[in-house]
Amino acid sequence: MIPASTKELINIADSKYAVVVATAKRARALSEKSKNNVDYRLSSMVTIALDELISGRIVIQQPGANKL
Repeated sequence: MIPASTKELINIADSKYAVVVATAKRARALSEKSKNNVDYRLSSMVTIALDELISGRIVIQQPGANKL
């Protein structure tokens, strides 16, 4: 897998920190599922999380965005 480019990631959310937090949360969820797997590597979980974020399978929701 080829890691995501920064240009692709900037367009996903208003804040680059939101992208980092969403990626970290998803990578942690993936790693919890795969800890017993022989091929477990955290770096691959981060790459999968980034791919899911870019492809739109994971959507970043900002709290309070619907409030007036």
